[in-house]
Amino acid sequence: MQLRGASQCKDVHQFCLYFQCKLDQMHGGDYDAFEEIIRKFFENLTACDIRPFVVLDGGADHTDKKFDTLMERSQGKIKQAYALSVGSRGTVLPILIKDVFRQVLHKLKVPLVECLQEADWEIAALAKQWNCPILSNDSDFYIFNLKAGILPITYFQWENVRGDRQTNKKFIPTKHFSVENLCASFKHMNKDLLPLVAAILGNDYMKLQNIRYLRWEQHSVHGGEFARIDGLLHWLSKFAGPEEAIADFLKLITDEEKDIVVKALFEAIKEYKLFSSSLAQFFISKTVPQTSSPLQALPKWTLRPLLEGRMSSYIIDVLVLQRNTLRSQVEDFELPSSNETSRPIRQVLYGVLLLGEQQTEDKLMAAAKESTGTSKCYVDEYDREQLTLTFSKVEAIQTRVKPGIRLETLREEPHNVRLQVLLDTLGVPTVVLKAIPLDLQLQVFVTHYWMVNAQPQPSQVHLWSLLLGMVYGKLCSMPNKQKDTLLSLKKLQIHQGKNRLDHEVAHLYSQWQSCLLWSLHLNRLLCLPLQEPECAWLYRGTLVHQAVRELSRGVTPETLLVSGSYAEQLFRQLKDAVLSLVDKDGILRISNRDGHRTAVKIPNGYRHHNQPIDELSSLFEHFMDEDIEDYDDDDLNGKGRSKAKTEMLECSYTVRTRYKAKSRNDTHPSKKYERRCFE
Repeated sequence: MQLRGASQCKDVHQFCLYFQCKLDQMHGGDYDAFEEIIRKFFENLTACDIRPFVVLDGGADHTDKKFDTLMERSQGKIKQAYALSVGSRGTVLPILIKDVFRQVLHKLKVPLVECLQEADWEIAALAKQWNCPILSNDSDFYIFNLKAGILPITYFQWENVRGDRQTNKKFIPTKHFSVENLCASFKHMNKDLLPLVAAILGNDYMKLQNIRYLRWEQHSVHGGEFARIDGLLHWLSKFAGPEEAIADFLKLITDEEKDIVVKALFEAIKEYKLFSSSLAQFFISKTVPQTSSPLQALPKWTLRPLLEGRMSSYIIDVLVLQRNTLRSQVEDFELPSSNETSRPIRQVLYGVLLLGEQQTEDKLMAAAKESTGTSKCYVDEYDREQLTLTFSKVEAIQTRVKPGIRLETLREEPHNVRLQVLLDTLGVPTVVLKAIPLDLQLQVFVTHYWMVNAQPQPSQVHLWSLLLGMVYGKLCSMPNKQKDTLLSLKKLQIHQGKNRLDHEVAHLYSQWQSCLLWSLHLNRLLCLPLQEPECAWLYRGTLVHQAVRELSRGVTPETLLVSGSYAEQLFRQLKDAVLSLVDKDGILRISNRDGHRTAVKIPNGYRHHNQPIDELSSLFEHFMDEDIEDYDDDDLNGKGRSKAKTEMLECSYTVRTRYKAKSRNDTHPSKKYERRCFE
């Protein structure tokens, strides 16, 4: 299929672009390279006269129908991150990717909406309403009855823009899936039967364990690796509609299961039924759609920035569910999670969200009950302990600047009050503001917070390397780039597979990224008292990690920068700004640290295997229209299947904690509430 000149409703999965282009995952990400890919992607769409609309997931589904699935995925991501940390294969998205993606789209003026809840249904409804295809790799979209169909990202050759000799117009080769083709291949099956396929096989919302293992293979015509799905589709195709199919299906299961199964199957039919999207009007006129309970907990002033992707959707989960699922990074898994360092920042954020005067009586009663008789308020945080997903109750803390600050009227608070809340959280005195340029302030303050709170203690080498990465990013963002300095710094970048991961370095920079992420979220919630930095230019993992290696050998930062250049001046400015916030004892500590680095630790007994491919997506590839055979693109054949497979790591792991989790037990009584989610 040739794609050109159409208005597109897109669920552009930023992680698909990141993974397809084989960008760094092991060292915390190369965000500037990702920004260039995003720019090129949308430039190519524009060249083909394609007008994209981007819709992103927001908060979790407040009904919690996908809770078990989300927990399983979080556990899987922990294992994937560990796999990368020991040199095995895995896929982990760097934690600032979503922030980079949104910032770049805003700069490019690409229409963007971030849903208040999960986006799948809204995307499908919008695509039906506007009669345009969806660009996505999510197999749920194969079930919706969409006339314009699906364009799987795996087969969307966005880098391969071509020209049509007859029309002189540009186009992008791709594959196209349509429900029409699918149903025609199964005796013109009724489209209304497709939701039963998702429910019986098990989707993110429903996992009917006892019926998933019925032997549908016996009904298969073609056999092979997709015999199970092929058999189910052939079995369903003999029924006129869902009611008849459900009635016959109930004969295959026990009486004890029938009530649960009937309810689940009819729920599935409702789940995939489409009507007008609430997002269409927002795209057209910025009209904020009506929110339903319990989303009414969101103050009205937050709705537009949330929908525009200018405020972090984490606040929805905290406000509505009093829950926060933290992201896993590639780090030292013998140490406590890197998210521990940023916990005090999150506690202030939770306090602003939950402890103001707008707190309802019901919430206070619930909080009192959950916290063993006190009126304190807690958020369930899901994070790793070693290699296991656990949750702990983390106390929301009142800001000392203005106790009782209200979320309802937060944006009306004076700028100096909102600024002081952020500075107080990061441990920064107000007097230093004038000495630091506006566009450097937030990253400098976060770096200071990291220097004080990270465990193990960062050394001078770690700090200088981080600042060199910021200098490189700043130079890359400037129109008149200093090529000599850029070339010198770029030579530092690690080539894939060249060096083993230094676990201590990875852990320290994972802590810094976590601190930056939650400081960005708090800054946005406080209506930007500090200028928001461009995330893409703050950290390039492959460069920073290699800089640590070079500086540890005795190379000085100045030798990597052209003497008297803007780059050298910027490095000194950043260095002086950070050190001005650190007391004498702190400077001595980082100067005296020898930058000891741990060896790569690969515990005995781990093994890895291929993760099963998504059956539904793989089978439905057979029902995509293709118009690319004439172009001899060798890379298309089997490309999707090989990319879809990832390796999961199952491992036995002996824990030897070398550094104590900073203040977790001493200052957080909520430790006793911690529980394991998976044994």
